[in-house]
Amino acid sequence: MVSIKDIASRANVSIGTVDRVLHNRGRVSEKTKARIEQIVRKLGYRPNIHARNLSLDKIYRFGIVIPRLSQDSEYWRIPGSGIEKAGRELRVYNVDLQSHYFDRYSDRSFERALTEALKSSPDGLLIAPVLARIAGKLIPGIPETIPYVFIDSMIPGTDSLSFIGQDPYQSGFLASQLMIKSIRDEGSVAIVKVVPDDFHITERIRGFLAGIQDTPLSNAKMYEVDSHDGEKGFAAAAGRIQRDNKGLRGIFVSNVWAHAIARHITAHPGQQRVTLIGYDLVEKNMKSLERNSIEFLISQRPEMQGYEGIYCLYEHVVLRETVKKKIMVPIDILTRDNVQYYRG
Repeated sequence: MVSIKDIASRANVSIGTVDRVLHNRGRVSEKTKARIEQIVRKLGYRPNIHARNLSLDKIYRFGIVIPRLSQDSEYWRIPGSGIEKAGRELRVYNVDLQSHYFDRYSDRSFERALTEALKSSPDGLLIAPVLARIAGKLIPGIPETIPYVFIDSMIPGTDSLSFIGQDPYQSGFLASQLMIKSIRDEGSVAIVKVVPDDFHITERIRGFLAGIQDTPLSNAKMYEVDSHDGEKGFAAAAGRIQRDNKGLRGIFVSNVWAHAIARHITAHPGQQRVTLIGYDLVEKNMKSLERNSIEFLISQRPEMQGYEGIYCLYEHVVLRETVKKKIMVPIDILTRDNVQYYRG
């Protein structure tokens, strides 16, 4: 079925603009109106009977449970912007978003945020279950009447309506192949496991290890860094890595903190370049990529995850449509040569 979202995407306008054209309400330029009507005819759009008969008195409340936007090098601002965009577009359909932020490093904070979200008896929840232990304990207790969607990570064995994110194992495996091609099996490799970890960090590392198995890099050393310690912790880890690996040629960082390792890896006279691979398009990582201190970044399109997550809830709860159990986002590889095209 063709949706209003499909039409808006084709026409490069908001869903609210498409709605105004379809229902002949509000001002839209003649040029934009003609373009939308042409796309409607071409796609054979038919109004969804549920959307057409929505009660103007019904407010649909979706709770958002994600880390504080400033955490993880401000990574969470990116899915937050996708969530906000979807909320603006769906406001015309009486969708109200209520955000409940938690401390990325506190189980108790996650528990409080989820409890607060459930107090208002929401019509649905969007959750980033990055604290795997406490999330795995609490999420099965969500009432069956409240559908929930996961973004960024998932909790195996739970009954989420949908998961929107990257295949973490495959992205880790891809990182291993980039490493092998970049350093040509010469020297040693270090793996930075950022803790507290979650399902997708564990799977990334598992994929990376599988990719270097039966290669000269299979003796890669693992270094755990507690992200509570911030820059100081990563500086100390970078020092340990350089002391332990005289022939160091590559470092794989399992999440957004690649820039912190890059800042503290210093080249010694005669030392070959260290290939550093990490994740996520936060500003500090992109600047490190442009300076060539990071070789590759793997993007998981977090803005898309937040945006699609809200639409999954809308389509299921409001339109009563069937949604995909998994929406896997592409695995984007960024280098200094193409990062400019990913800047907002």
